[in-house]
Amino acid sequence: MSDRETIKNDNPIVTVVTVVFNGAKNLEETIKSVLNQTYGKVEYIIMDGGSTDGTVEIIKKYQNQLAYWISAPDNGIYDAMNKAIDKATGEWINFMNCGDRFASPQVLNLFTEKYNADILYGDAIIQYTNFETTFKKYSLDTIWKHSPFCHQACFVKTSLMKEYKYNLKYKIGADHEIFYRAYMEGKQFHELPITICYFDGTEGTTKKRIITAIRDKRDIAMVYQYSAVKWMYYQLFLAYIYFNITVKRLLGDKLTKSLTKILKR
Repeated sequence: MSDRETIKNDNPIVTVVTVVFNGAKNLEETIKSVLNQTYGKVEYIIMDGGSTDGTVEIIKKYQNQLAYWISAPDNGIYDAMNKAIDKATGEWINFMNCGDRFASPQVLNLFTEKYNADILYGDAIIQYTNFETTFKKYSLDTIWKHSPFCHQACFVKTSLMKEYKYNLKYKIGADHEIFYRAYMEGKQFHELPITICYFDGTEGTTKKRIITAIRDKRDIAMVYQYSAVKWMYYQLFLAYIYFNITVKRLLGDKLTKSLTKILKR
């Protein structure tokens, strides 16, 4: 009996969303990782921001296997995600964006079981240009300073996402805000003992993105758990990042790494 034949009628539909813009280089791998899932009840949505690099042609190759797709300008990744949420009809929703992929074809088979939770999360492998590493999960009670799990490695009840939506004021941290709000409102989180995805980390290391991410997390923490201690933590963190950037600019990467090793002794 195949894996697909074990799916029961009462197993939930899982909506998977891929947001892409000019991602022709990596999109097909992401699409295949979703369409190759052996779980038989997947609703797949692709939101393209109006690509001009061949992305649309790739999407059209698979359009008969998609529940919905569109190619049109949007106001950024979180705006596209919100539009996908409006279209989603599954019980659970996951965002597996361009460049990311499920860890195996069997990942979604986890939904052959029932979960008394609002948010499920597992492990993620972050892939950089020359190496990969496991995303380090943190305790939920440290959410004010850490993202406790990788966004691509979680599944959220679609009804909750339709209620919350992504706050477009946060350029990088809107997903973190969703989880922070859910935590503060007492929603149920459930950790899964499996690796969910491979996450493309190559675009997450630029100086501009790091600073914006820290500022977003600071502002979110101040909304949900304001304290002078948390504010000072983030101000010192930002000062440290700016110091690092300045030192690297003056000394270069090699001398900076040597200096860091000396200071750690």
